[in-house]
Amino acid sequence: MTRFTRNLVPALCLAFAAAAFAQTPAPPAGTPPAGAPPAGQQQRPRGPRPAPTNLKALPKDTTGDQVNTIMHGFEGALGVECEFCHARNPETKRNDFASDANPKKDKARLMIKMTETINTQFVSQLNNPKAENPVTCGTCHRGSEQPAVFVPKPEERGPRPAAPAATPK
Repeated sequence: MTRFTRNLVPALCLAFAAAAFAQTPAPPAGTPPAGAPPAGQQQRPRGPRPAPTNLKALPKDTTGDQVNTIMHGFEGALGVECEFCHARNPETKRNDFASDANPKKDKARLMIKMTETINTQFVSQLNNPKAENPVTCGTCHRGSEQPAVFVPKPEERGPRPAAPAATPK
């Protein structure tokens, strides 16, 4: 697992959890927590997700829970759902996460490798080698499936050169 992935995922999770906790009002006394099973029913404890298969852009030792967290980060950065990159199994009508049938999955893998290369080979060479703000999918996509084309503001373009003066004949 790269330093980028190791540092980014927990930081994002903590930031989202802290923001959600700070904005959630406390429930009245005696109220069961949201999402709790009805009285008399117990919810089955959920174990860890199974080990992922067919990992090509993420490290092979990434756990199922880590992959799930990373993928949800991609969803937010691109404003898409799982079906954007993952093919559906026609028999089960569920996402087949290991399948390579969707060509967008290969493009996503390329983009993952690109951002990792940018962070490890280029951002690391800047003045602050421990960059606080690494390049992520959201850097360009900003919650959109297709990144918007960059158009500088008029005042950022600078003065235009003067037209050459006409020479008298």
